[in-house]
Amino acid sequence: MGQPENFKAPIVGIDILRLAAAFMVMTFHFGFKALSEEGGLFDTYLGMEPHMPQSWLLSWWGWVGVQIFFTISGLIISYSALSSGVTPARFVRGRVLRLVPVVLVASCVAAAVEILVFGRSPLETATLWVRTVLFWPFAPWLMGQFWTLGIEIMFYALVLGLIMSRRTDLLPKVGAALISASAAYWAARFMNEGHDPLGRVTQLLLLQHGAFFGIGMLLSARYRSGPERWHLPAIGAGLCVAMVQISVATGWEAGDAGLRSYWPMAFVIYAASVGACWISMQRNEVLVGWIGRSGAQFVRKLGLMTYPLYLLHNHVGKPVILAVVGLGGSPVVAILLAMVVCVISAWLVATLAEPVLYRLIRRVYDDVGDGLRLRVSKFRRS
Repeated sequence: MGQPENFKAPIVGIDILRLAAAFMVMTFHFGFKALSEEGGLFDTYLGMEPHMPQSWLLSWWGWVGVQIFFTISGLIISYSALSSGVTPARFVRGRVLRLVPVVLVASCVAAAVEILVFGRSPLETATLWVRTVLFWPFAPWLMGQFWTLGIEIMFYALVLGLIMSRRTDLLPKVGAALISASAAYWAARFMNEGHDPLGRVTQLLLLQHGAFFGIGMLLSARYRSGPERWHLPAIGAGLCVAMVQISVATGWEAGDAGLRSYWPMAFVIYAASVGACWISMQRNEVLVGWIGRSGAQFVRKLGLMTYPLYLLHNHVGKPVILAVVGLGGSPVVAILLAMVVCVISAWLVATLAEPVLYRLIRRVYDDVGDGLRLRVSKFRRS
C-alpha cells in the first residue's frame, strides 16, 4: 500500500482537516452559541436578546469538530504507537511536550482576560488557573473547551498501557472494543431514559466518545497493516454509535434553539470527515504532488495552529467582539474580525511562544528524568 516508514512525514489532508475542525468549533462558539444562547456573550455583556443568527446553517453544527478531533487523535496516536523505537518513556515525553507548552500559554492569556475583561476575582481565577495547568480532570477550568483534554489523556493512558505491556499489536482490537463499550453505554443510557448519573466519569472512561477514537484506530490499522475482513464492519458499527452520540449531543448543543431534529446534518459532516481522513492517507503522495513539498510544509505549520486556536479562541475572540460591537460595529463584522485575530494569535503561539516553552520544558523534563534514572541506578547497585 506504499505506507511511509516514518509517520512524521506530513499527511497534508489530516493537517487540513484538523485545522478545519478547530475552525468549526470557533465558528460554533462565535457564530451560533454567543448569539443564540440565553446567558451567552451577546446576552450577558451586550444586552442583546438571544436570537437565531442568519448564518445559523453555517455555524450551528461546528461543535462536531470535537468528534473529528477525537477520531484524528485515535488515528495518529495509535499509528505512532506502532512506530519502531517507541517506548513508554518516549511516548509520555512526547505527549507532555505536546500538551503542556500551549496549555501554559493559553491559561495565562485566559487568566488575564477573565480578570481584566470579564471581571472574575483574582483569587477565583488563580484557583482555576492551577486546576487548568495541572490538567485536573473535573470542571471547572479557565477554558470551557478544556473538558476534551481529560478524555484525550485517558486515551493516551490506554495506549500507554499497551506500549508498556508490549501489546501494541492489539491496538485495532482495542479500537473495536472501544466501539463495543460505547455502544453498550448508549444502549444502557437509553434504557435509563437518557440519564447518566456518573456524567464526567463515563466521559473519562471513554464510554461516551470511545467510538470516535476506535474509528480512528481502525483507520490507522487499515493504512499501516493492511485491511482485514472485520475492519470495515467494525468501522460501520463505530459510525452507528457515532450517529447516536451526535444525535444526543445535538440536543445539548443546539436543542434550546429548536435544532434537535437537525442532527443528521451534523452526522453527515462527521461521516464525511472520516472519509476525508481515509482519502488523505491513501492519496497523500498525490496531494503533496499538487501543492509541492514547500506547500506541504506550510500546511504542516498550519496544522500546528490547531491546538492553540482551539484553546485560545474564546478568550482572544470574545474581547474583540465586545470591543467592536461596543464601538458600534455590527455583530457580523465583530465575529469575522475576532476570527482573524484568533488565527493570528494561534499562529504567533505556534511559531514563537510554543517553541520557546517547548525547549525549556524539554530541558527541565530531561534533566529531571536523568536525575531520577541516576538515583534509581544507584539504589539498585546499593
